[in-house]
Amino acid sequence: MNPTSKKWARRALIAGGVLILLLLATGHRNGKQPEVEVMTVTSGDLVETISASGKLRPVTEIAVSPDVSGEIVELNFREGDRVRKGDILLKIKQDLYLSIVEKAEAALGSLRAEYNRQQAAARQSATALTRAKSLFAQQAISASELEAAQAEYEMMNGQLNAARWNVRSGEASLKEARENLTKTVIRAPMEGTVSRMNVALGERVVGTSQMAGTELLRIADFSRMEVVTDVGENEVVRIAPGDSVSLSLDAYPRLTFSGLVTQIANSSKFVAAGIGQVANFEVRIAVQPSSYQTLLQDDPTPLKPGMSAVASIITRSRRDVITIPLQSVFLRGRREAVWSVSDAGTVTAKEIETGIQDLTRIEVRSGLAIGESIVCAPYQAITQTLTEGCRVKVLSGPKR
Repeated sequence: MNPTSKKWARRALIAGGVLILLLLATGHRNGKQPEVEVMTVTSGDLVETISASGKLRPVTEIAVSPDVSGEIVELNFREGDRVRKGDILLKIKQDLYLSIVEKAEAALGSLRAEYNRQQAAARQSATALTRAKSLFAQQAISASELEAAQAEYEMMNGQLNAARWNVRSGEASLKEARENLTKTVIRAPMEGTVSRMNVALGERVVGTSQMAGTELLRIADFSRMEVVTDVGENEVVRIAPGDSVSLSLDAYPRLTFSGLVTQIANSSKFVAAGIGQVANFEVRIAVQPSSYQTLLQDDPTPLKPGMSAVASIITRSRRDVITIPLQSVFLRGRREAVWSVSDAGTVTAKEIETGIQDLTRIEVRSGLAIGESIVCAPYQAITQTLTEGCRVKVLSGPKR
C-alpha cells in the first residue's frame, strides 16, 4: 500500500470511531432513564437483634435411674403428676436383698465370735509369755522354751488382728447389703412434675452403682423454662449473658414472651452445610415467668418441653440516630456507599460509615445528614444500573 492509501485509511478509521462515539452519546441521551424510589434521610431509634430458633425445655430436669436391679412391684405416680422431694416414686422387689442382708448379718455374727475366741487366745498367750519370762529369770526353763512362748504370743496377736479386720469387712458387707435394700425404694430427688415415665408396673429394670442403669422417669421443674438455640460463629460474638430477648412460640402465636440470655457455650458444634461445615454455639435463654402469668390461670404448665420458639436477641440499641433502609447501601470498592439524589435528578455516590442494624434498617454514623435525599429502591438499580452522575426518574416523592 502506497503512502497516500495509508493516509486515507487512517482518516477513515478515525472518522468511523468518532461516528460510533456520537451514536453512543446520542443513544445515551435518548435512552430510558432509570426509575428509582427516593427517600429523605431521617433519624429514629434502632435496636439490633439476632434471630435464632430453638426448643423449650426445663432449666432443671433430673433423670431417675435405679442403683439396684429387679422387678417393679409398686408404682405410685404417672406422667404429669406433681411430686414432692422425698416422695416414694416406686419400689423394686426386696426378697433378694432381704436375703442378702440376713446372710451378711449371719456372716458378721460368725466373724465376731471368731474375733472373741482370738481375743481369749491372745490373752492366754500373753499370760503364758509373762510366766515364761519369770521362770527364765529364775533359770527354771531354757531359752528355747522362752522363745517358743514369745512366738506363740506373736502368732496369737497376728490372728487377733486378722480376726479384727475380718469383722470390719463383715460390717462393711452388711452396711452395703442394707444400703442396697434401701435403694429398692426410689424417692423423688426434687420437687416437680413427672415429665416422662419410661417404665410400667411389673417391668424388670437394671441398676448399677458404677454407671447409669435403666432410666425410670424424669422429674422437671416447669416453673423455670428455657429456650435452647444455636447461633452462628459470626453472630455469637455480639451476644452476652444478660441480653434481653423477645420470644415467640408456635403454640401461642398471638403472644410475645420475654427472656434473658443465661449461658453461651464456649465450644462450638459443627453442622454439615453443603460441602462444608458451619460452626454453631449453643445459647440458653431463660423465659421470664412474668411474661406468661395469664396462661397459668388455665394451665399450671403452659410451656411444655419440645415447643418450638423463635428468639430475637437484643444485642445493642441506639436512640435518635440517622437510619436508612438496608437495601439503600451498596459496596464501592471496600467502602459502603449510597446514591445521593440532587435537585436536578442526578445521582452521586456518597461513602458512609455504618453502625448497628436491625432486620430492615441500618445506622449511619457519618456521610449523610438529615434531610438529604437518597435512592432506596429498587435494589437492582442501586447495585447494578446506576452510575455516577446519571439522571434518574423518580417514581414517587421523597419518602420518610
